[in-house]
Amino acid sequence: MKTDLGLETPWPKPDDYTPKFADEVILVWGGSSSVGQFVIQILRYYGYKNVLVTASRKHHEELQMLGAKETFDYNDPGVVDSILKATGDAGLPLIFDCIGSKDGSIAPIAKMAKSGSRVAVLLPVIVRDSSDTQDPEYSMDVSQAAKWADGVDARGVRTHYYHHVSIAGVRSHQ
Repeated sequence: MKTDLGLETPWPKPDDYTPKFADEVILVWGGSSSVGQFVIQILRYYGYKNVLVTASRKHHEELQMLGAKETFDYNDPGVVDSILKATGDAGLPLIFDCIGSKDGSIAPIAKMAKSGSRVAVLLPVIVRDSSDTQDPEYSMDVSQAAKWADGVDARGVRTHYYHHVSIAGVRSHQ
């Protein structure tokens, strides 16, 4: 979190630790995902108090118990306006996208991110979901996934790397 959002998470955490930006608004889009739940718990552990979360309504109570200050239903067509109303003048300086879907999460986030916002998107970006007739399409370029306002620092976050292993020349002995 320090590298992509600039949040301090010292380990081991000192007993008297209070984060520098404890009251800064942090939006976690996709809070009920496994990564989203982990992010909420880490933020709570370190003392961040103003964590807003999107998830389907059935997960709201559980996410508030994990540390979300306020929850929003991403299925609500007015979710962007609701989040912006809740943040008021504070805006959204920090956004963590645990979904990485061009249309499902990045498009609404781009409407809320203003100059100075830092946005971390889990990679790969889902450009197109699969269907019965089409394969999914992915991208590693967050900057091209939406029209970002000038001054928004949007970056992709790799959660793991795969090694490409060539098995050419390897023979099976049976």
